[in-house]
Amino acid sequence: MSDFSIMSFNLRYPAMDGHPVSTRLPIAADLITQAHPHIIGTQEGELDQLETLISLLPDEYIWLGEGHSGGNSGEFTAVIYDSSRFDVDAVDISWLSEQPETVASESWGVSHARTLTVVDFRDLLTGYSLRLLNTHLDHKSEHARLESGKLMAGHLAEATGSSVVTGDFNVATGSPVYDFFCTELGLTDTGAVVPSEDIGTFHRYRGPKDGDPRIDWILTSSDLQTVSTRINTFSVGCEYPSDHFPVEAVLRYVD
Repeated sequence: MSDFSIMSFNLRYPAMDGHPVSTRLPIAADLITQAHPHIIGTQEGELDQLETLISLLPDEYIWLGEGHSGGNSGEFTAVIYDSSRFDVDAVDISWLSEQPETVASESWGVSHARTLTVVDFRDLLTGYSLRLLNTHLDHKSEHARLESGKLMAGHLAEATGSSVVTGDFNVATGSPVYDFFCTELGLTDTGAVVPSEDIGTFHRYRGPKDGDPRIDWILTSSDLQTVSTRINTFSVGCEYPSDHFPVEAVLRYVD
């Protein structure tokens, strides 16, 4: 079967919030190992956090990315992938700003620099090309979210095969930037096409709650079919790996 699985996972940076990374990372590793997605778009992870997480995962997982302050500094929109299923043809890391190639650049009233990680994968099972866009949009500025969406649209237009967008969009479905992606660009929201739980994805360590907004999305181009989705509420001893639930989708190529 050529189906493949995608995860979007805000890892929560090492905040002094009573939920230390040293406690959360083994739980995150257990979650990922059990779910075993082929590609993971992550948000907020910092260098030590990402390197420790990879060390806890099966050997086939590899990560790539750049910090929002440049190089290894700041939060990453890192991508983790299963190298037994996918190979990387190209990587582009840019900043969601009026000067996207300028390291740590900021525009439109953002709270801090925001990155976009674009990876061109080759599916080793099928030979198909897959472009992944992974990001973390600003939580303060709707203007910034929309302008960021326009920059991302350019990368989607240049894709030679199927495309997937993962991210923490910091706003609920039905928002202007959601409508931009799903109506103007024609992307499919996997969580709406094949709904799973009616719970929010940003839970602040409080656990699942019906009716909360879903701010973490997996969006696909029209040549991908959503087979299944879920919001992964895995925890160990009432401790969660993050203040966000990761979202997952199993996808199928449409010939």
